[in-house]
Formats: sequence, structure tokens, C-alpha cells
Amino acid sequence: MPGAKSKRALRSHARKSRPKRSSPPSAEPLLGLGPVSLRVLRAAGITSRADLERLGPVRSFLAAKRVEPTMSLNLLWGIAGALTNTHWSKLSADYRSSLLLEYDGLLDAERVLKTL
Repeated sequence: MPGAKSKRALRSHARKSRPKRSSPPSAEPLLGLGPVSLRVLRAAGITSRADLERLGPVRSFLAAKRVEPTMSLNLLWGIAGALTNTHWSKLSADYRSSLLLEYDGLLDAERVLKTL
């Protein structure tokens, strides 16, 4: 067929003509957080690194848990790693323990406030 393009050529052209997605120039990347974690954080109203820094890792994690209760502590480690520019698996045991103590303390405070 004269003038017919192959499917491969059409896909190649479509890829070239598509605008590339990019984050805003002022936004710092949140290393170590995957698309699901970022989606849940956005749903919780946390849309930037500044929001994470303002809330801290534990309060950010609690906000995400309110939106998606199935989120595990891996999200907490991921948030802490993103804020310290450290891979979550490299966070020290002492730092993880302090995060867990803060998390438990906030949960206890919420329970007490609900009974008042």
C-alpha cells in the first residue's frame, strides 16, 4: 500500500512527538519512594518534600495510614530515607527505633484524646 506506515513507524513517531513528563524545576525528588507511596502521600495532602519536612516522617506516615490503612512500616522507612537522602535499608537501628517510639507515642496520644 503506497503511503502506509508500519505500526512500528507509527509507534516510534508517537513516542518522539509525546511531551516528556517532568517534575516542576523547584521540586526536589523524593528518592526511594515509589509511585504507590507517592500516590498515597498525595492523597493525604503531602505533595512536596517541604510538606514531608514540615510534618516529619512519623506524622507523614500517619497521614498516609489514614488514607490507606494497609500501608506498612516500609513507607515510614521510605519517608525517613527520602528526608535524609539515605536508602531506607541503610537507616541505623537507633534511628528506626526512635521513629517507632515516636509513632507509638502519637498513637497512644490519639487513643487518649478519643476517650476524652
